[in-house]
Amino acid sequence: MSEEFNKKIAADFGLENMDSREQTLMIEKIGNLLFESVMERAIDAMDGPVMNDFEDTLVEAGNDYPKIISFLKQRIPGFDVIVSEEMNRLKRATSGIFA
Repeated sequence: MSEEFNKKIAADFGLENMDSREQTLMIEKIGNLLFESVMERAIDAMDGPVMNDFEDTLVEAGNDYPKIISFLKQRIPGFDVIVSEEMNRLKRATSGIFA
């Protein structure tokens, strides 16, 4: 994840005052949850040809998440909206935990 996105997660989930090591771990966990939910929705939005291209991109990219995100931004209409909606959903679901 980008540093900018990490800062957004820290701010949105109220993690700014945590110890930096603990904050990094929490950002990683939240980022992974967010990535999974966004991926699920993005895959649901794919038709056959896009799915085939996505599978090729996954093989090519391996663990290169920026490359995967770049593909999704280019090929999934409203991808940024999906990310925003999933971020808000995750914030609501975890509001008692991070309050």
